[in-house]
Amino acid sequence: MGRKSTVVLRMRLPTYTAEQTGVVLSAMISGVTMKTATVEDEGLPIVFLDIDDVLCLNNPYGGSDALEAVKGRHADPDTVLREIFAAEPKRVLESVHKEMGGQLRYVISSTWRQAFSREQIERVFRTAAVGFVAVGLHEKWETPSRLWRTDRIEEIESWLHQYHRGEPFVVLDDDYSGTSLTGIDDELKHPLAARVVLCPVGVGLTVEHLPIILDALRRPFAEKSKERDDLPEAGRSSRNF
Repeated sequence: MGRKSTVVLRMRLPTYTAEQTGVVLSAMISGVTMKTATVEDEGLPIVFLDIDDVLCLNNPYGGSDALEAVKGRHADPDTVLREIFAAEPKRVLESVHKEMGGQLRYVISSTWRQAFSREQIERVFRTAAVGFVAVGLHEKWETPSRLWRTDRIEEIESWLHQYHRGEPFVVLDDDYSGTSLTGIDDELKHPLAARVVLCPVGVGLTVEHLPIILDALRRPFAEKSKERDDLPEAGRSSRNF
């Protein structure tokens, strides 16, 4: 959860004009809908959410500071949690949530899931003014954690194999911890193709990411199609690295 070195990776994004995004970030902050998760929400699009270098840029605070804050061991916990996420990445995520009418479910794929309980991670999101993530956490709110080392792609595929019910989804990660997701768009038949956004380390989510995020969340995932069949069994990645 600390500072990470920069690994430059590329992904191909479709070309959109600012008008085509249909999103005005400055008008989004105050209008995000909060709603309680219910059984009726099954089938909502899913956001697999990394935290470091997606929302948290470790400047001035990082994951270790947030953990100290929620455990009551930091001198100024409220300030840490209010400032833990960078402003632009928060605005972009808020924009996505509002563009989708607040009808999203979130699954935490970040290594923060290994250190924070669900209650603690909800407190982080609420205090950081992105409480819609806390409200929208999926019942199965985290990707699997194992004793042995696994790649991000294996963890997400394992979750999909166990819990996915055909919902559209997008993966928001960074080009350090998400190295195993690099080049996924080159494998056109892979279930994750055109559903992955890798943020540059130290930059996080930007407005340029909006088109591919919204496209993935609005594009149906055909449960009985080849796309579904290509999901590997739990614990076995469909790619060799």
